[in-house]
Amino acid sequence: MRAVSASIVALSLALATGAVADPFKPGVKDQIALGQRAAKEIRKKEKVLPDNDWRSRLVRRIGTRILGAIGTGKNEPWEYSFDVIDSKELNAFALPGGPTFFYTGLIDKLSTEDQIAAVIGHELVHVRKEHWARAYADQQKRGLGLTALLMIFNAGRTVADVTGIANELLLSLPFSRRNETDADNGGIELLDRAGYNPSAMADVFRMFGAQKGNKPPEFLNTHPSDKRRVQNIEKKVASLGKGFPSQVPLPDRKATTAGEPKISWLPRGSWADR
Repeated sequence: MRAVSASIVALSLALATGAVADPFKPGVKDQIALGQRAAKEIRKKEKVLPDNDWRSRLVRRIGTRILGAIGTGKNEPWEYSFDVIDSKELNAFALPGGPTFFYTGLIDKLSTEDQIAAVIGHELVHVRKEHWARAYADQQKRGLGLTALLMIFNAGRTVADVTGIANELLLSLPFSRRNETDADNGGIELLDRAGYNPSAMADVFRMFGAQKGNKPPEFLNTHPSDKRRVQNIEKKVASLGKGFPSQVPLPDRKATTAGEPKISWLPRGSWADR
């Protein structure tokens, strides 16, 4: 018994210090496969706007611009995509591996391209930092004893039956406050790199704070209060110590009834040095 206990303690310390790979964390390939599978189901069940809809084109253009700021290339493993769901819900989310969905209800509540970029930037940080995979690993470890953890470790497995993870878990597993703050700060940096005004991040959460009677979207779960979050974002933006371009207004909604609005495809300003 003492030898077994010592082994469990040693393994626990190793996992805590990162000396060994986390046996519960889905790998990059697993995350991509899970995200692609869930995205396929979402596109079947939800009313996803066609490629030629101005809102789809707008979100994809902004998303592509942010990816350009990241500098995605040969070493970037994720498979990004951007879709818009026709729904009044105020929500947006990114699945593991890169598929990102934006709701028309949220677009209708935002007023600038920079604000859309703020939401996308936040979500892409979740993908790149593997927040979902880490949250999943933490959940599994909380649900199992150290003895089971030791058995899985000794078996050399990386994830316990990743393919059996339900699609709903991909959407319902909340991130920690630390992950959310990480996504806010990383999103602000991406906005700056892409030539957007990072103050738009604070504007987004002022908008959410002004809503009454609506359930907060998934990516607001476990967050600090909207007021405190805005303060944290403003502090982060101020720490950059520079000026930013004016935010670009979204097309007039009324103009869409007469045809597709004109959308500028030229980037504003210069891309910040990385």
